[in-house]
Amino acid sequence: MKISLVSAGPAELNVDALAIPVATGQRLADSAAELDRAMGGVLSEMVVNAEFRGRIHEVLPIPAQGKIGPRRVILYGLGALHDLDGQRVRSAHHELVRASRTWGYKRMAVLRAEPLGMDSLKAVIEGCVMGTFERRSRQTGAAPERREIDELVLVGFGAGREREVVAAQENGEATNRAREWQNAPPNELTPDALAQEAARIAQRHNLELEVLGPAELKSGGYNLLLGVGSGSAKPPRLIRVRYHGNHEKGDGNGAALALIGKGITFDTGGISLKNPENMSQMKGDMSGAAAVLSAIDVIASRKLPLDVMAVVAAAENMPGPTAQRPGDVMVSADGKTVEVVNTDAEGRLVLADALTHALRNGATHLIDLATLTGAATIAIGHAASAAVSNDDGFWSLVDQASREAGDRVWRLPMYADYRILLRSQIADLRNAEYGEAGTIMGGMFIAEFAGGKPWAHIDIAAAAWNTNLELTTVLRGPSGAGTRLCIELAELMAPRAAELISDGER
Repeated sequence: MKISLVSAGPAELNVDALAIPVATGQRLADSAAELDRAMGGVLSEMVVNAEFRGRIHEVLPIPAQGKIGPRRVILYGLGALHDLDGQRVRSAHHELVRASRTWGYKRMAVLRAEPLGMDSLKAVIEGCVMGTFERRSRQTGAAPERREIDELVLVGFGAGREREVVAAQENGEATNRAREWQNAPPNELTPDALAQEAARIAQRHNLELEVLGPAELKSGGYNLLLGVGSGSAKPPRLIRVRYHGNHEKGDGNGAALALIGKGITFDTGGISLKNPENMSQMKGDMSGAAAVLSAIDVIASRKLPLDVMAVVAAAENMPGPTAQRPGDVMVSADGKTVEVVNTDAEGRLVLADALTHALRNGATHLIDLATLTGAATIAIGHAASAAVSNDDGFWSLVDQASREAGDRVWRLPMYADYRILLRSQIADLRNAEYGEAGTIMGGMFIAEFAGGKPWAHIDIAAAAWNTNLELTTVLRGPSGAGTRLCIELAELMAPRAAELISDGER
């Protein structure tokens, strides 16, 4: 989809549809007054008479009847002003584009009108690009439900902002790429297939690539990852893609950010077998891996002055004859012993070894993304990701990145009182059955392997895929949660690479 900024008047545009935002309870924006007059006042009339209410995801096309250049005018809702944040702005534009594709519009325009400000450009573009996502069908002869938009014209957003347009389009496309990986059938997207995706990214940008198979994992002591993958005929992989951004401006001694993703390409629960109902959704248990790989693709393309590595622990969790058992004790890569109480609490196991691998390769700051706990759905639901962190300064950057990206996260506390729940009678740690605070405890287990470095854990278990049919204001299906957050975090850290490493040494 071609995206361009134009300075022409909206009434003069030769487009199939011109979209105008309206917030709930607000009048038609003054910037749309000329259009409204040209159309005989029908736009303001529909808003005043509550024929169009401005509810989020409400989209209404109105024939222009040749009175203006655009063939249609679309009123689309932003919801209530007091509810409007970056995530809802993106969601509103996602649905605007999806509806427009259903109607077959090929060339459309979006008018910047109140309450959207000049700073909304990124959110508008990202949302519109995300609206082009379609789950790839494997049905033979299936006709596409929605057609593609060839061109998106942005009106009233100013001139000279082409770099912002390109960056926002990249962010939206990266999110959609993560969504496609999430949606891929597990017989296609195996641990080895994830490694091949990483290899394509590395080749595209001439990045350092390391893929550890079973022999290398064994020699490196990555027994937690090996244990999770031991029941599958498809062996696990520990994947590391590194972009050496600091080397271009110095000696590489600045901060090194590790984006660490859980890559369980299918999760049966292992011997602790899940309920068969909805088990097919467990193809999405690699959503963290999808986010970090898609993010580093964009980070490398921008040549940011920051060392960034994406580390993916990829495995299938299957109940095969060689699968690990509840009660097994494993030695992690950093030497801690772990009692595997529940084989379905496998994400924290593979992430523990992934964090160790990142630290062995010089990471100074760590963020992991994982569909980790069912408890996250109870704690916070599908509208945001749950998070914990061991460092307030690093968390402030993650929180800022979340807001910039329109990718909500909410920090939960890691009280020292909870630490006793990690104890095992026969090992240093146990991986499950803590009795309470499940999302926090999953994060606290991972924190034991952060080596004291600034670290944050983002539990995207609910945010990565909305399965709640009643929660209609949150995008359905795979969301690509965490992708834009990782990109924005790297953008925020890059100008401060040397300062951040100095702060961490104090």
